[in-house]
Amino acid sequence: MALIAAAGKAATAAEAVAPPPKLVLFMAIDGFPQEQFVKYYDQLADGGLKLLLDKGAWYGNNHYSHATTYTGVGHATLLSCAHPYKHGVIGNDWIDKQTKKRVYSTEDPRHKYLDEETPDHAGTSPFNIKVTTVGDELIYANGKSKVIAIAGKDRSSIGLAGQFSVAYLHSTTTGRFITSDYYMAAYPEWWTAFYANKPQDKFFGQTWTLSMPDEAYARSVPDNQPWSTNYKGLGVKFPHPIDGGGASDKPGKGYYDATMWTPFGDLLMLDFVKAAIDGENLGRNPSGAPDLLALSWTSHDYVNHLFGPESRQSHDQTVRLDRVFADLFKFIDERVGLDNVLITLSADHGFMNIPEYSSSRRLDAGRIDPEAMINDVNAALSKQYGDGKYVTTWWNPNLYVDYAMLAERKLDKVEVEEAIASFLREYPGVEAVFTRTQLERGQMPATRLAKQVTLAWHQKISGDIVIMNKPNWYLFAKPKGYASTHGSPWAYDTNVPLAMYGPAWIAPGKYGDSETVDLARTVAHILNVRPPNGCEGSVLTEMLR
Repeated sequence: MALIAAAGKAATAAEAVAPPPKLVLFMAIDGFPQEQFVKYYDQLADGGLKLLLDKGAWYGNNHYSHATTYTGVGHATLLSCAHPYKHGVIGNDWIDKQTKKRVYSTEDPRHKYLDEETPDHAGTSPFNIKVTTVGDELIYANGKSKVIAIAGKDRSSIGLAGQFSVAYLHSTTTGRFITSDYYMAAYPEWWTAFYANKPQDKFFGQTWTLSMPDEAYARSVPDNQPWSTNYKGLGVKFPHPIDGGGASDKPGKGYYDATMWTPFGDLLMLDFVKAAIDGENLGRNPSGAPDLLALSWTSHDYVNHLFGPESRQSHDQTVRLDRVFADLFKFIDERVGLDNVLITLSADHGFMNIPEYSSSRRLDAGRIDPEAMINDVNAALSKQYGDGKYVTTWWNPNLYVDYAMLAERKLDKVEVEEAIASFLREYPGVEAVFTRTQLERGQMPATRLAKQVTLAWHQKISGDIVIMNKPNWYLFAKPKGYASTHGSPWAYDTNVPLAMYGPAWIAPGKYGDSETVDLARTVAHILNVRPPNGCEGSVLTEMLR
């Protein structure tokens, strides 16, 4: 009798399990720290981000576990639930060990863009990504699901799309969302019809103005600060012209590029996303199989680079993007029904405050010039070992050592590495330095920072000296190229949203600790597919029904 009762309970439990969603809407906001997810709550629309905050589950202390919080790294992590040491995307760019040339994270010269020129180092395929994604495993499981990724950046869409899906990315040449011949031989009919009347031109000559009264931005830093960056002809204060710097009286490359650095870029993407949903019939798969639509909203990252997350521009862009989400969710509800949709939200990285703003708050902050740092290192080593270029180049956050020269001079590799590290540990703005020998031999200190660096470092791809900047210090290729940046192991860069909505699968509420790799693992669990092959995330069982 006990066995029969147990069997009955098991059957009841099995019957209670909800079927997989008809559509997974997997969203990332580029450069969106957790603090901005909740900071403007009182100004959010009811049907946008509040849908996730009020009716979904979200983790307030979700973090990336790797140290290199860059766009390519984050997007390769999000749907693979793998760390960089496994998925192989250790930065947006790196130096090839054999050719000594730059490699862009999603470049693949074997493949070209459809219907337009392919620039050097353009992102055209996932060749450099060494693992699968949830979308890949969903396609493997049933062979009938549609999986599409759309983003403003090639490294974002390609990272989310994985090996077997379709990636669309924004072209600054034509203003269209395009793809490459890796994914298809020709565009579908819905794509051609969508671009027949050049919808990408409709914002030309408009200006970006505040969407709310001035007093609504009291919590944010006023614009026209001396540290803001006048980039793409946008200026440093409201209103911001959207014309590409006024170089032409009609839409062209300057305008198409500048548009994505403003909230108008989100509106362009929204229009294309709607066309893709209808054109591909997403969420209404005739076979009944789940579909997956992965979106990365790029403009927020660009706004934060130019004005900082503390700015009125970033504040306004967030509120405007919230309205875009409300529009998109309503659109999907009308076609698929939100009860049939699993919505997730995260980000590829957070963002630091502008160093000069941090200094004004009496924090230790500044900017490191990588080229000057290389020159200083080589000058110091030349005094010790003889004239030479011991460090050849830099790519965030790695220095590359000329080991061939060391061998030729019969210099001890470990000794020179340690000499470089010792010099840099005293360099202004540097928190910690790790060497190739330390990482290869597992001789890392027992600290969280060392663990973050280990997860971010790939033996065959990464550089030789890894530099971690101090909190609030800017470390990027050009110290004054942007007002603000990201890429560090500090909480403002690692703490990003992890939120999920789906009444059939998700128990609403605010939760505590999680890792970003847990998100894709949980989505795979809900879809009843195997985890991606490099996955190290855990299923967030506490927030599941």
